[in-house]
Formats: sequence, C-alpha cells, structure tokens
Amino acid sequence: MQQTIESATDELPMTAELLSVAGHSLEARRNLHRLQTVIRSASLATSALVVALPIYSSNFNASGLEKGLLFAIPAFMMAIARPIIGRSMDLYGRKLFLCLGVGILFLAMVLFIFAREFTIELGSIAIRADATFAVTMLFIARTVQGFGLGTMLLSSYTITADLARQTGRGSSFGYTEEAQYRGGLYGGLVAVPILLLFGFDPTHGLQLNQTVWSIIFVVYALGALIAFVLALRTIPETRQYALIEAQQEEAVRQKIDPQLYVLMAIVMLTTASSYGLAPFILVFIQDHLTQNLLLIAMAYIPAALIWAFLPSRLGRVSDRVGRKPPMVIGLTMSGLFSLTIPFLSMVFPSISLAIVALMIFATVEAACYAAAVPAEQAMVADMTGGQQRGIGFGLYTLAQSMGQVFGPLVMGVLYDWDRAGPFLANAVILIIGSLLVVSFLQDPARRRRSFAGAGK
Repeated sequence: MQQTIESATDELPMTAELLSVAGHSLEARRNLHRLQTVIRSASLATSALVVALPIYSSNFNASGLEKGLLFAIPAFMMAIARPIIGRSMDLYGRKLFLCLGVGILFLAMVLFIFAREFTIELGSIAIRADATFAVTMLFIARTVQGFGLGTMLLSSYTITADLARQTGRGSSFGYTEEAQYRGGLYGGLVAVPILLLFGFDPTHGLQLNQTVWSIIFVVYALGALIAFVLALRTIPETRQYALIEAQQEEAVRQKIDPQLYVLMAIVMLTTASSYGLAPFILVFIQDHLTQNLLLIAMAYIPAALIWAFLPSRLGRVSDRVGRKPPMVIGLTMSGLFSLTIPFLSMVFPSISLAIVALMIFATVEAACYAAAVPAEQAMVADMTGGQQRGIGFGLYTLAQSMGQVFGPLVMGVLYDWDRAGPFLANAVILIIGSLLVVSFLQDPARRRRSFAGAGK
C-alpha cells in the first residue's frame, strides 16, 4: 500500500509537467493562428500585384526594363532592411517590427491608390498627373511595399520559429506561408467583382483600367489597416521563448550553422531565377497563347488554391522525411514547368488544350513547391539557435531579396533578347539548384540525430 502511494506521488510532478507542456502548446497554436490572421489581412495585394502590375503598367507604356525594375526594387528594399532588422529583433523583440511592417504596408496601399492619371483643379489652377507621374508613383509604392513586406515576413518567420518548437516546425511554417498566399487569394477574389463592375468595355472586354486599380487598392488599404490593429492588440511578444530555448541549448547551438551560408547561396540563385521570371509569364502567355484574362485566371486557380490551403499540410512532410527531399522535388518540378511554357502553343494547337495543360503543369508545380518552401524555412530554424534566430532568418531572407533584386533585371534583358530565353534559363538554373541541394546541403536535424545515436 505504501509503495502504491509513493508511486502515485512520484507520478504527480510528471503529470503536472505534461499538463504544462500541453498548455504551452495550445497557447502557441492560438498565437500562430492570430499571426496568420494578421498576415492574411496584410497580404491581400500580393497575388494581385504579381498578375496585375505588368498589365497595368503597360497602360502607361512601361518598358520591359521598367517592368523588371518594378519587381526588383521592392526586393532591394528587403535586402537593405533584413540583416539590420533581424539583429534588432534578437535585441528588442519581434512584435515591434511586425507592427512596423504592417503599418508600412498600409502606407504602400494608399500610395498605390494614386498611381494613376488625374487632374485636380484649385480655382484657376489645374494640377494634372500624367502617365509619367503614374509610373513614378508605382515605383514609390513598390519601394515602400518592399520594405514593409520584408519587415512583416521576417518578423513573422521569427515569431513562427519561436512558437513552432512546441507545434511542429514544418507544419507551422506551412501555416505561415499559407496565410500569405491565402490573403493573396482573398485579395484576388475581392478584385474580380470590382473588375467586372468597373472594367468591362463592350469593345475590348475586361480592362484593368485606372478606376478599377484605385478601387481595388482602397479595399487592400482597409485590409492592411485591420491587420495593423490586430497585430497591435492580439500578437504577443515571443522573444522570451527564444531566450528560454537558448538557455537549454549547448554552446555549439548558440552559433549559426555554417550550412546556412550554403543554403543562402542556393536560395539566392534559385530565387533570382524563379522570381525574375514572374513578371514575364503572364505577358508571354498573352502574346503567344491567349489574351483572355479569364482563361488565364482559370488556369492558375488550382495552383492558387494549393498555395492558400496546402502548405500547412504538406509542411508536415519535411517533419517526417527530412527537409531535403521536398526541396529537391520542388525545384525540379518548377524547372520542368518553366520548360513547358514556351512550347505550349506548338504542342497544343488548340487554345483550350493549351490552357488545360498549363493548368495541370501549374498545379503540380504549386503542390511540390508548397511542400518545399516550409521545409526550407524549417531548415533555417534547425540551423539557428534561440539567441541567433532573428539574424539567422535575416540572412536567409537577405539571400532571397538579393535574388529578387537581380533576377527581374537579368530576365528582363533575356526577354527583350528572346521571348523564350527566361523560361529556358530558369529551367536550367532550378535543376542545377536541386543538384546543389543533393550534393552540398546537409539536413541539420538528421545530423543531430546521427550524432545523438553515435553518442549512445
């Protein structure tokens, strides 16, 4: 009897500890869900800008180089800010920079509203904003947006890493990545009725005119304002979780894994290629396949749905099989998809068949990448200790930003030289990137398990 009582008494601390861990895990999940709500509301414009910006800037006769710059400049602003902000988050916390990033995004949405031609009459004086003014405002708004988006995403990744130890890193980063794309999907759905109401021309069909553009960005500005209020009121400071984790780590874990620099090189190369191609995919399809925006949108709807709903589920794959396999498959499939685009009109003489093929290729690519991106971000978290997490993600996102700076410029030059050039170059580079992951990148989680096994 005495032994039974002693056994039950011994189990009480363990039970209390398990309940405490469960409570922390539940609170971490709640905070992640709040963070995802903020990201969704602040990211309404992300997908619409990728699709609409090349088309809208053509209304003002923007050149291929200018279109490339409109994608490169925000990435340059991210590159400038991220290492500094990453280090600052390790010192001063995450929430301040999350709120700062979302607030700057709100300002960018307001600037986009005025990226158009208009006339203001002040008595006998008429102030006219022409096409040059509209293009200039696009550049200013993209500059501000780049800084804001980079700050918001960097702080979001770091907050996710702080909380994800208790919830599963692959799936947690999947949820955070999913929130950004789901926000972009919601933003696209909001834009459709506005386009139908204000952009229909009986002669030319649906047109992305200046009225449509301004109304859409009024809605996006309201979304960013709501996100700012939510970030201020509902998101907790998570730096303390990282400090607790750092106290539990060995000294070697306090340093950044040198493999992070290998990952940075691969990320910079592949991001330059794939991101640099983005401004020209839609233009190429319109020039060589169809100018029907509805058909093009239908081809990309399944891919958009995958990005909006599957990264959290596919992110679990990297928790089970390791980080490298999803990355390799994602890069390879994206390269093969890029290779198919220039040949769609030749292989499929019927526009309908070509659109169906485009839909299938884009959907498969999205599914593979939706597993690869959370795996990549989880690998960064694996490579950085609690005290170095902000600067670790700052370096990782710096590599992304540098690729996004140079990619559109190089691809813009290639596109002006030969319309199929960027697609072929992207295919080669992404396949090389997958080979580099296989050959030179080591999975830190598996390495630690191997060392632990050897120690036993």
